[in-house]
Amino acid sequence: MTNQLAAAKVPVIVKPMTDIPSFDALGASLENAARLSKAGVTVVLSSFDTHNARNLRQEAGNAIANGMDRDAALRAVTLTPAQVWGIAARYGSLEAGKDADVVVWSGDPFELTTGPERVFIQGREMSKDTRQRQLLERYRTIR
Repeated sequence: MTNQLAAAKVPVIVKPMTDIPSFDALGASLENAARLSKAGVTVVLSSFDTHNARNLRQEAGNAIANGMDRDAALRAVTLTPAQVWGIAARYGSLEAGKDADVVVWSGDPFELTTGPERVFIQGREMSKDTRQRQLLERYRTIR
């Protein structure tokens, strides 16, 4: 089946942490992203949870831990989705003239213990200060 998908150039969106077969996920396995990618299928990684989009890097990390090439996983959350949705002329890679939001990580972005050190959105560095941080500092010591 993977060869047929690759030959037909059908992109596949995968939630890497799905491993329990169900009606709409027959054959679900933690190795699916790696198997598809190695067969030449265009793979896009997704969390399928807009309210938990922050988990996408964990999803990609799990795909890597289960055999997906690290560079393929990075492409599957950056350039490949932009190509599949037809917006790669403006998004998906760091190139002159493209819109890009960039995160500088303290280590491997696919490791859960890694944290963001600097964040740039539309070319402007974002403050690390948050309302939660301000409240923590305000009430750290109660008089």
